[in-house]
Amino acid sequence: MMRIDVNACFGHWPFWELRHFSAEDLVRVMDRNGIDRAVAMSLRGLFIDWRAGNEETLAASRRHADRLWPAATISPFLDGTADDVQRLADDGFRMIRLYPMFHNYPLDSAFTDSVCRSAADRGLPVCIPTRPMMNWRFKTIAIEAIAAVVERHPRTTFVMSGPNYLVEFQALVRLMQRSSHAVYEVSCIQGHDAVRSLVGQVGADRVLFGTGALLHYAACNVAKIDHAEITDEQRRRIACENVMRVLRWSA
Repeated sequence: MMRIDVNACFGHWPFWELRHFSAEDLVRVMDRNGIDRAVAMSLRGLFIDWRAGNEETLAASRRHADRLWPAATISPFLDGTADDVQRLADDGFRMIRLYPMFHNYPLDSAFTDSVCRSAADRGLPVCIPTRPMMNWRFKTIAIEAIAAVVERHPRTTFVMSGPNYLVEFQALVRLMQRSSHAVYEVSCIQGHDAVRSLVGQVGADRVLFGTGALLHYAACNVAKIDHAEITDEQRRRIACENVMRVLRWSA
């Protein structure tokens, strides 16, 4: 079964030392865990300079063209505008990821709306993570705040990333049941039988495989899908087919 990881990253992580951190490390982790391709971004784009981070991401994706697809970050600082989305699409980026809490701008802003409109025009999904990884120390964006953006932009495909269990899970399900253009990647979901429960409430076509590597252990999220109590057909959709559809890629 092919596996396509819709949420991977590489680069310097300032909070603690990573055992693996380079794009080459990411590819080796993918090899060990049977992951064929990954949508990846440089962490430089999250913390320091989104333009330089996108350049690192694009360079890595060109070095590993058969394994890595580039995801871009963009911010209104360093003069970022929706016009950059066209250039990013032309360069081969497959996803736009927005981090308003790290880039210090309000989610409910004209900038966010303009990027979402531009991404829809170019067929790029937009991801607004509630948290950068599954660690309780990070402040989160409320799912309801992201839901307001999702509902304003019905032409844009949104990849939900970060919600976990209990009230977050419930808010995620409510959003996805209201908005058919929102999908969810599983790197942060926890709880007994969570994948089966989510599939039962929103459908297997709305759930995507994601690991959060190199911040998460990729093997945990491989096991999360491999051992979920779902059908083999549902497992295959989650592991690769749904990501291919969202990215508009055919093998």
